[in-house]
Amino acid sequence: MSEIEERLNAVRQRINRAMKQSPYGEKVTLVAVTKFHPLEDMEEAIRLGVTQVGENRVQEMEMKHERLSVPVTWHLQGHLQKNKVKKAVAMADLIQSVDSLDILREIDKRAGQIGKVQDILLEFNISGEESKYGLAPKDFDEVVAQAQVCEHVRVKGLMCMAPEGAAEKELHAIFHQGRRMWEKLQTHFPVNQVSILSMGMSEDFETAIEEGATMVRIGTAIFGIRQKGEAK
Repeated sequence: MSEIEERLNAVRQRINRAMKQSPYGEKVTLVAVTKFHPLEDMEEAIRLGVTQVGENRVQEMEMKHERLSVPVTWHLQGHLQKNKVKKAVAMADLIQSVDSLDILREIDKRAGQIGKVQDILLEFNISGEESKYGLAPKDFDEVVAQAQVCEHVRVKGLMCMAPEGAAEKELHAIFHQGRRMWEKLQTHFPVNQVSILSMGMSEDFETAIEEGATMVRIGTAIFGIRQKGEAK
């Protein structure tokens, strides 16, 4: 058994345990984040049953998207620059990192140009960290109003991140607020459209699941630590 298989099995077990601890009873989707890891690692994870893969950079997604020969659902979850939106819309099944109104409008424009309705998540900076991208929770109503008039985007849910190294109490508070915002978001769109609450990464996904996440984004716990720029 390879290291990736061992780690993936362990992650799946941890997800299942956390689901049992959660009062929400949500089914949790695993997105295997392959940033800075080679295509071969992604292919192995897919052979082991992974169906959703995540990338942080459009350039790396483009390279792997061109070379991967098996079907998979592509997630873009890193900060998206305006000049990369056209390529992102052409490849991504779900753009998780809609972190500004400018990016929301640009996605709508680029999707319209190719006759696509782009599935997105609204990324809110719930922790308020200045170092993190994301929409301000206080702008929730304005963001929703703008999203509702974009004909070529479909809001599927909400994404948020907790601070690195945050204490357990803080993690619970941030993810709890994320769940409340997600539930509020559901009331502004057609029934069952807003179905994804993407919270939790390698170091905090169990807490996120306990607080009602429906999707977790896990890289290091599956693929190990890899230095930036090594992916091939």
